[in-house]
Amino acid sequence: MSLWNSGGAYFLSLYVALAGAALVVALAARAVVWLWPGGDPGRRTPGAVDLAYLNGGFHLATLTCAVGLHRKGAINLGPASVLDVTGPLPTGAPPLMVAIHARLREPSSWPRALADRDVRAAAAALHLKLARRGLLSSPERRRWFQVTTVPLWLAAAFGVLRLLSLVGNRAEAARGATAGILVVVGTCAVVGWLLLKAPWPTLAGRQALRAAAKRVDDAERHGGEPNARELMWAVAVRGSGELLTARAQTRAADARFAEAVGVHWVPANRARKFSWEYDDWTPAQR
Repeated sequence: MSLWNSGGAYFLSLYVALAGAALVVALAARAVVWLWPGGDPGRRTPGAVDLAYLNGGFHLATLTCAVGLHRKGAINLGPASVLDVTGPLPTGAPPLMVAIHARLREPSSWPRALADRDVRAAAAALHLKLARRGLLSSPERRRWFQVTTVPLWLAAAFGVLRLLSLVGNRAEAARGATAGILVVVGTCAVVGWLLLKAPWPTLAGRQALRAAAKRVDDAERHGGEPNARELMWAVAVRGSGELLTARAQTRAADARFAEAVGVHWVPANRARKFSWEYDDWTPAQR
């Protein structure tokens, strides 16, 4: 007796085994893509803005730049939550920070500053740099992650064909095994859809974030008020809420500044909850 003409329960048991094998193959292929090195991380440690982009995308990276500029006295918060330049650019500022500082030479609200073309271009350049270094998933890696879901889609399609073959055969379709096939088809489709999106940071990127978090914890044990660099790193690896928990005399000033730059709507640290691409803006790939 062929598989296709077998009884409902027998077919269901074999189909469940097939779907399980498809899941194992998909996860194994995904693990290979995940562990496959990409780019050239080099010996240079990622900076705070690099880590912020890995951890929270465009908004957390720009917020980290704003924190550094504010603590260094390069920008100031004026009336009506308007930001403007009040000092020179810090030495060694990354390109994204340079672009934000240049934009705020004309007093502006934070949302308008983020919409600036040069700020977006600097963020796109940062995105490409991190992808080249293998810290951020490149378009090629994302496509390979999508390819790994093919076994699940094939298993789902096989089940759909089986269900279509039962149309007109009420006796066979009424069996409980048919409902089981429908459940397995739905499970394959849902799992395949969940696995379609690639992790935002790569394995090297996550390792860099963990190392940075350890450095921040070590620095915090020494106590004292965090300087500009320490606060930037804390925001980069812990998220925007770090501004609201700043210590001692700067807490009120940081809280007011945090409100002006939209801390409460910054999508930070989603990578710790889900392994998917989470940013609400990604530069167009060329």
